[in-house]
Amino acid sequence: MKSKIKCDWCEKEISRYPSQIKKHNFCSRKCLADFSNKNKNPNGYSKLKNYESMSKNMIEINKKLNPTRMTNETRQKLRNARLNCGNGVTYSKYYGVHEHRVVAEKILGRSLRMEEVVHHIDGNKRNNDECNLIILPSQSEHAKLHLRDRAFWEGGDAE
Repeated sequence: MKSKIKCDWCEKEISRYPSQIKKHNFCSRKCLADFSNKNKNPNGYSKLKNYESMSKNMIEINKKLNPTRMTNETRQKLRNARLNCGNGVTYSKYYGVHEHRVVAEKILGRSLRMEEVVHHIDGNKRNNDECNLIILPSQSEHAKLHLRDRAFWEGGDAE
């Protein structure tokens, strides 16, 4: 037996079987699209889905359902297959993390914060030697460093 409920967007009365009733119910795809639109529904948009930790949850589900897929040996084999095939135009990675960030974390003895930036002194993004890296607190500080360097080489005043 169907129940009478209201569309979450236009509040039109609709009938649904109990098994069809969800957290949000809509009379049409247009109402669903309008409800999902950040511009049309700035307050309700954030309540539509909780994307936080969805990726972490998928990793856990994958580990549980497919435990033999990404073993350390498999990860190493995939890493070796892609190693050094970027022609020097990209940052080298270590298990999906930029290698210069891994080196910087070893220097600091802790994980880098998201906002921290690692700068290559000689400009060579493949030179991850400890003495070639500077850890800056933000992208803003990194931009200021480049501005000072440019002004120095062009003979201007950076400040």
